[in-house]
Amino acid sequence: MKAIYAEEPYRIGYREVDIPECGDDDVLIKTAYLGVCASDLHAYRGQHAFRIPPVMLGHELSGVIEKTGKNVKGWKAGDRVSVMPQIGCGKCSACRAGKTNLCAEKILPGTEKWNGTFAEYFVAPASVLIDLGNVPLKLGAIVEPLAVAVHAIERFPADHSENLLILGSGAIALMILSIAKSYGFKRIMTTDIDDRNLDLAKKIGANVVVNPNKADIKTAAGSFFGNDAVLNIVIGAGADTILEQAINIATPGSNIVYYAMITKNMTLNTYPIVFKELNLRGSLNYTYRDFEGAVRLLEEHGEAFNSIITNEFKFEEAQEAFEMQDKKEKFIIKSVIRV
Repeated sequence: MKAIYAEEPYRIGYREVDIPECGDDDVLIKTAYLGVCASDLHAYRGQHAFRIPPVMLGHELSGVIEKTGKNVKGWKAGDRVSVMPQIGCGKCSACRAGKTNLCAEKILPGTEKWNGTFAEYFVAPASVLIDLGNVPLKLGAIVEPLAVAVHAIERFPADHSENLLILGSGAIALMILSIAKSYGFKRIMTTDIDDRNLDLAKKIGANVVVNPNKADIKTAAGSFFGNDAVLNIVIGAGADTILEQAINIATPGSNIVYYAMITKNMTLNTYPIVFKELNLRGSLNYTYRDFEGAVRLLEEHGEAFNSIITNEFKFEEAQEAFEMQDKKEKFIIKSVIRV
């Protein structure tokens, strides 16, 4: 089969590799669409923490089951599926609680123990399969990032206010925007330094959009929400000052959910966290329950997510896909590769 590799920084290559073996508890999936994630872009640039070129890319996919292992029940050839791309150890307290995302020993695609998804076939344990139901295969490729969005928004307390500020308007942030009203948020402001992203945010449902290069976010938030309104803030951009910015904007009692992966060291004044009694919550990946929620949202509101998939590439156009995502000379939010 053909597989897409990051051969070296900024160079995509194709390799002929063996179709992976389908174990007794596994299924073999013929891939249909592959989602390009920001972490794939990090690997393409040679900046990923553990996916070091040369490496088979990818962890987002949709496809059709080609073959099932002899122990697999409840799945058959022809079923349309996606995959939760993390396999927990099954023994630690996190796994026992259904929080595979917090397992220190979890296995991820693009590592020695599990190939990436960017190939014509992919093998996964039946335990991490997700039934796509009526979701089209193209939309099925974004179940994984939508599960990230679901997990993040469910990190807010159940009694949150109706006010939501989303810092950043990338793919996952826009997915959070798309589902926010389903979670009780009614007044929503989004930010981004790219006006094209903000235009899309407006179409998706943001009440107010702000470009921080053109206006002060704290002033705009105070004008829209009220200076004493309790906010819910999502950090969905990777600037190394953005956490401090969120803490500065937050009003007393606000909730901040932080899913952006920032590895740079920060110098942070923590006094406002105490003085304002802020609730700061991290959000890592997803659980199986989040995947089920993501599929349900795609079934109910699929059309709303089509606008987030701004680009579709052929399998042989992977280099172009990554170059466009890297340089951003043309408008791009979320791209998928058709196998």
